[in-house]
Amino acid sequence: MPILRNAVGGKAKNFFLFRLMRLFAGFGAAVLLSGCFFTVTPERPAGDIPAAASGDPSWFQVTPGDDLSCLRVFLPPASFRRPVPAVVIFPGGAYAVLALEKEGCAYAEFLNRFGIAGIVVRYPLGSMFGHFSRHPKMVDTARRAVQLTRHYAPQLGIDPKRVGVMGSSAGGHLAGLCIVCGDAADPRGKDPVTRHSSRPDFAILCYPVVSMSDKCTHGRSRDNLLGSDPAPEVLKQLSLEESMPDNAPPVFLWTTAEDTTVDPENTRLLDRTLTRKKIPHRTIIFEKGPHGMGLLSASQREKYPETAKWPQEMIGFLRRQGLLGER
Repeated sequence: MPILRNAVGGKAKNFFLFRLMRLFAGFGAAVLLSGCFFTVTPERPAGDIPAAASGDPSWFQVTPGDDLSCLRVFLPPASFRRPVPAVVIFPGGAYAVLALEKEGCAYAEFLNRFGIAGIVVRYPLGSMFGHFSRHPKMVDTARRAVQLTRHYAPQLGIDPKRVGVMGSSAGGHLAGLCIVCGDAADPRGKDPVTRHSSRPDFAILCYPVVSMSDKCTHGRSRDNLLGSDPAPEVLKQLSLEESMPDNAPPVFLWTTAEDTTVDPENTRLLDRTLTRKKIPHRTIIFEKGPHGMGLLSASQREKYPETAKWPQEMIGFLRRQGLLGER
């Protein structure tokens, strides 16, 4: 590059290095979002749960030999009577990255305050951060995470009959697929993990992707999950409003009318299905607030005080369902 040697070479070189640093900074931020180098230091839970192949002691393998699909266990304080309920949590990110902190670990820590264990799942993605995985890799990982939670329930002090799922945005879609695609226990399974059901006992869906139809789907999530040319029957099967079973467990569902990322019509469609099938549920569409708020920051809580009440609404719903821990 001769320009780096002429009279303006110093400025050009500095500009080039600045652009290069920005490129790496952006890549690094995306990697952190994807969870590839997420670092935490919880106490290792009891029981022989295989550590993740990455060597990070905070994460445990979902499938042996798989360093891409991992889970992290958050247990409530010992003051809560064992066994406690548990929620398997799928962070959002359009099946491209994972908002592990905002829509994963923060949720788990919040649930711990009410005597509920939080199991945060790092699942395969349809981007470079997930080796360009496609369906059914994501749902297979999600179902196994539910089975693992039940399999290790005795060691973790978890009630295997009170294991729910929670997800935000695309993670909400994946949590919903656990209901749609959840399997019964296989008592004869060669793998002891598969002897436990992958069907959740309840679900919490936050501003979820619901439909795969062109009318209101989140296109980026659908493309990352299914590729660019999915079959019509697959789109129908993976649309929660189309495939929700009649015996679905209780569902808490919320979004905002101002969400311009995932059309709130997704939530309305699922609410209508749950109502028609007489499935116990609580749906709230708050008037104000953007997509992806999680538990809301301090400034968001001040700006959107009504929307900031959703965690308390969720806890009220879980309490009525008998799903809170007891001291």
